[in-house]
Amino acid sequence: MQRYIIRRLLQAGYIIIAMSIIIFVVLRLAPGDPAVVRLGKEATGEALEQERRALGLDKPIYVQYLIWGRNVLRGDFGVSWISHQPALGLVWEKFKRTVPLTLAAILVGLATSIPLGIISGIKPYSWIDNFATTFALFGIAIPSFWTGMMLILIFGVQLRWLPTSGYGPPGEGLQFKYLILPSIALGIQLSAGLARFMRSGMLDVMNTDFIRTARAKGLTERMVIGRHAIKNALLSVVTIFMLDFGALLGGAVVTEQVFRWPGVGLLLVSSINNRDYGVVQAAVLFIALIYVLANLLADLSYGFLDPRIRYE
Repeated sequence: MQRYIIRRLLQAGYIIIAMSIIIFVVLRLAPGDPAVVRLGKEATGEALEQERRALGLDKPIYVQYLIWGRNVLRGDFGVSWISHQPALGLVWEKFKRTVPLTLAAILVGLATSIPLGIISGIKPYSWIDNFATTFALFGIAIPSFWTGMMLILIFGVQLRWLPTSGYGPPGEGLQFKYLILPSIALGIQLSAGLARFMRSGMLDVMNTDFIRTARAKGLTERMVIGRHAIKNALLSVVTIFMLDFGALLGGAVVTEQVFRWPGVGLLLVSSINNRDYGVVQAAVLFIALIYVLANLLADLSYGFLDPRIRYE
């Protein structure tokens, strides 16, 4: 197990390095000039050149990367060119606001998908299975931004029950009512995929030999399903859940944009628009690290769910 974890962490290092090179090069090849963003289109050519030198953009791209990489190894991810705050600190501050949205969306997703998937797998082609299948298809097909806008239109504009955007009143921190609509929008999309995989897993498990053996031993149906079927059906669900978990923690870009939620996703979009290279690079590496750790946790959980799995 330890050797497997060490090997995976080394692979994660290669992935992070590759991601850093890709995002560094893509940002500098993309249209737009940070000097123009900072000084405005009315700035003179001499002022723009001076600003590029101050930002280090006058050097060859490989030199820029080496300088930035050396600073990253020291824990310095640069400074935001817009807010003049440390880039990593800014990402971390926004990440702390993404966490409650992620946890709420996961609660909504798991509370709907797991029961629907279990019942659908136990009673295939019943009315609840047809409902769950239809719900899953709509949840996957409908874009999250459309779901978010419909929730805003119904519960925020028409009924005026809930706020339509934001994190909470200025200076008061997060309030629960601001969390409801975005978490439902994210939770529906999450639950749709999980419900399908849970149903598929239950259908496969319920027809296996060990389930028939458990029934032949005289175990009640509840014990057969609770102790044996669900645990084995969760293998494929765990993979999808951990990938979605990484995506949510990394910042649900579209949903945060729709609801103006001040998390990592909204920060990433605004930083790209402002050509704020330091913040974009720090955010992308942070999100890549979350994805890598989420995949590692998913792989490690397989051994718990199925003791037959070995890591050597």
